[in-house]
Amino acid sequence: MMTNEERIIRLLAARLANEATEAELRELESLLAEDPALQARAQLLQRYCNNAPLHTSAGTEQALERTLSRIRGGEPVASPTSDRRGARYRWYAAAAVFLLIGSTWALWGPSSNRNDVTEFYPETDTVRWMHRQNAKAIRAVLELADGSKIWLNADSKISYPENFGPHSREVFLTGEAFFQVTSNPGKPFTVHLNKGTIRVLGTSFNVRAYDNEPVKTSVTTGKVAFIPKYTDADRKPDTFYITPDEKVTWNDAYERPEKAITSGEEDRAWTDGGLVFRDAPLEDICRELERTFGKKVQFDSDAPRHYRMTGAFRNNSLPEILFYLSRSKNFRYTITDSTLLISE
Repeated sequence: MMTNEERIIRLLAARLANEATEAELRELESLLAEDPALQARAQLLQRYCNNAPLHTSAGTEQALERTLSRIRGGEPVASPTSDRRGARYRWYAAAAVFLLIGSTWALWGPSSNRNDVTEFYPETDTVRWMHRQNAKAIRAVLELADGSKIWLNADSKISYPENFGPHSREVFLTGEAFFQVTSNPGKPFTVHLNKGTIRVLGTSFNVRAYDNEPVKTSVTTGKVAFIPKYTDADRKPDTFYITPDEKVTWNDAYERPEKAITSGEEDRAWTDGGLVFRDAPLEDICRELERTFGKKVQFDSDAPRHYRMTGAFRNNSLPEILFYLSRSKNFRYTITDSTLLISE
């Protein structure tokens, strides 16, 4: 039986080849609406295809085959048997690459002009972008070409150039990361987020920018500037400066910053196996536990969601953390291979 992802790939290929029926287009939109991550990748692919003559490039087809084969662990990719099927096949390969790449190292990405993909055009001189996406329960440490280091948290993704250009250093983040930026006054370092940007010269700071959560930026050393992205495109951007042990929280629903005193070391505790909760609702704590340990959290009653708790843990197991939390507020929990169930 075809999985949802396989069905999405086939429907997306049909749409890109302009062969999808109205019923197929409606089915595709419905399936994508169930998975925002796949929907975002599909939109990116659509925008790219609207601006690039992908279907006319023989080199592109070969690059797609190589990339798809790598994703499948070297398994050969069958060739199409007709020109018409060949056009659909190239779009199928493109859709598969874009949708499957979320759990894989990508060897291509947006180029310097954002209308090219270096793996698709491997002979060009454009910037080669690297991508890393961590699944839940996975963390990683990356070192950039300038010596800067990035600790990437679970359920997070980042894009960065293999080599920075002569005037700036730019990366793109969704999720949480701790940055230790090498100082270079002549080449500012910029972190692009869905809800704004962060600019620095040389410093260390933590950024939490998960989808559907407020952006939180805190500084350990140095100074950073947070520039929010307003929903009103005509509104002049503001710049909010953050110094050590300060945190700015940006909720785009209110479009105003909240600055507070924090502990930069606590905010980055996750990089060393730590989890710190300060008067946090159990629902927020469980969201963090889900990312850290990879188990889907379910509440079978509403009351425990709002229990507020404080605790600090380092390299503890999920059962150990829940044991101590449940002593603070009385709730029950059940851990299975894939889920964590919370009840009164």
